[in-house]
Amino acid sequence: MFALASYLMRKSNVRTFNTIAERDLSFTQIKALCAMDESSEQRCVKELAESMGVSLAAMSRAIDGLYERGFVDRQEDLVDRRMKRVRLTEAGRSMTSSLAEGRLAGIQEFLDSLSDAQAAALACALEAILDDRPEIAELRPAQPARPRRS
Repeated sequence: MFALASYLMRKSNVRTFNTIAERDLSFTQIKALCAMDESSEQRCVKELAESMGVSLAAMSRAIDGLYERGFVDRQEDLVDRRMKRVRLTEAGRSMTSSLAEGRLAGIQEFLDSLSDAQAAALACALEAILDDRPEIAELRPAQPARPRRS
């Protein structure tokens, strides 16, 4: 499993890193976007900083940049006005989706390289896992409608 995951990451990293470079995002900004993408709830800037092991000042700068680009919405905490709460906007979710698209393209290239027998075996193994792991199954990308054969 490790070898396959490593191969897939190598194949998809270039696209993902190119997307990050094109958007001129810092590593801290990417980490913050990905952390906020896990939930639609507002997160405290201080909590984000602590969870990622960065200083509050560094996280505040990262959030300021994301806010200026429209990737996050921020508000003062209703209880403690010194605290700022942030959440992803649609543009922010779109950004995290574009990062995932780069990874998916690398995976698709790998899948296209498989023989029919290999693809069927992999699909069978993955379906057995997804049947028992709804938290993984819910992350499947939307599949385009397949054309009907006449």
